[in-house]
Amino acid sequence: MTATRSISDLPGPPRLPLIGNLHQLRRFDRTYLTMEEWCRRYGPMVRVDLGRTPGVLAGYPEAIDSVLRDRPEGFRRAGAFETVFDESRSSGVLSQEGDDWRRSRRLVVTALNSNHLHRYFDVIRTSCGRLGMRLEREAARGPSFDPRPTLTSYSLDNISALAFGKDLNTLGRGDVELQVHIERHFKMINRRFRMPIPYWRWLRFPIDRAWERSLAELHRAVAGFIEDARGQLRANPRLREEPENFLQSMIAAQETEDKFSDEEIVGNTLTLLIAGEDTTAHTMAWTAWLLARNPDVQARWAAEASEVLGDRECVDEYETVDRLRYGEAVLRESMRLRAVIPVTAVEPLADVTIAGTHLPAGTLLLLMLRHAGLYESGVDRALEFDPERWLEDGGRSAPDRRSFLAFGAGPRFCPGRNLAFLEAKAGMATIARNFELQLDESAGPVGESSASFISLPENLRLRLRPRERLRR
Repeated sequence: MTATRSISDLPGPPRLPLIGNLHQLRRFDRTYLTMEEWCRRYGPMVRVDLGRTPGVLAGYPEAIDSVLRDRPEGFRRAGAFETVFDESRSSGVLSQEGDDWRRSRRLVVTALNSNHLHRYFDVIRTSCGRLGMRLEREAARGPSFDPRPTLTSYSLDNISALAFGKDLNTLGRGDVELQVHIERHFKMINRRFRMPIPYWRWLRFPIDRAWERSLAELHRAVAGFIEDARGQLRANPRLREEPENFLQSMIAAQETEDKFSDEEIVGNTLTLLIAGEDTTAHTMAWTAWLLARNPDVQARWAAEASEVLGDRECVDEYETVDRLRYGEAVLRESMRLRAVIPVTAVEPLADVTIAGTHLPAGTLLLLMLRHAGLYESGVDRALEFDPERWLEDGGRSAPDRRSFLAFGAGPRFCPGRNLAFLEAKAGMATIARNFELQLDESAGPVGESSASFISLPENLRLRLRPRERLRR
């Protein structure tokens, strides 16, 4: 491309006066799926109008990579994203921009460094044991079950214990009050982010008032956890250097010259809950679906898990997780094919040209992360599930880094990447080691829907068969 074009020059779906393409995006559970279809139909740079506001879908891997690497100086998240988090008093590293983001980034990176993850592993080991027992009950109950609630409980138990040292044990006890508040908060953030009009500033419905009560309970609970953490650090100063959870690490960082406020700690604790619960759970659910559809891959991971774990039914040492190389390849391929966050919304801070298209400052730019990796990246047999492509001895080169954007790229690369892989690898190894997965499609095939811009499997049911040699 040599000549620069304007947004009005881009191809795109037919628009209506005043509402643009909003009528084609009225099904919130299919928003990004519709956008991906437009990219396939009209090309990797597509004009969409959300009301009177023109926006652009970008599907070029090179363009997406350059945008992500030019944050936060050249681009920021779409303004509505930060506003929704600010209004919910849960701003953190995920939603913040500029200097606020830089401060939170230092706080979160310190809390999630590899040395701390090593010490946090006891939490994941405990959850893996409970996950195995929960799945044994599901297998005995039969004939099939929806794995998503179980995997969500596994992820929530991990993230709550890692965030503020609270063992919810929803895997063993079922729903608890704090879980209800966390899930309501997550759903409401998604709901408000996708609303074209911020109605709640003038009118609050029962769902808004229920969320406000949950938010108050969450803030009250986290404030109590902060005081508990301060007491633990006073009683055991060693925890400042060797924290047992995310909150202890942030409290220790608060005592440094950065002088982080309690508000910043609360916001980043809630951010960790939002960013870490559903994303990991849905990644594991998609991986379970892919394993059930590909028995050869499932058998190979089961063999690796059996070899690495030996007589143990789940991972019980941090160092063991690194030996699950094929398991990590399976997860990478699952994240490539079924990215839990397939699209992200940003806007340029100044006029800029992307893929030959002039974008004025403030233009809504939707980065089609999954589409870029599947249709525009040049990955060999991109639509096939082939974990071996990620192995050094897989017989082919690994995909270009720009085709794997599950954790973003550039300065705002997700700081929770290592924690997510640790949690998912340990949990899925427990499943592969102890159970054979089979799809139950008696109620119809598995589909895909979204909660805002998060991809989740729909109508997924699995049959579990305990592996004979592992029966107690």
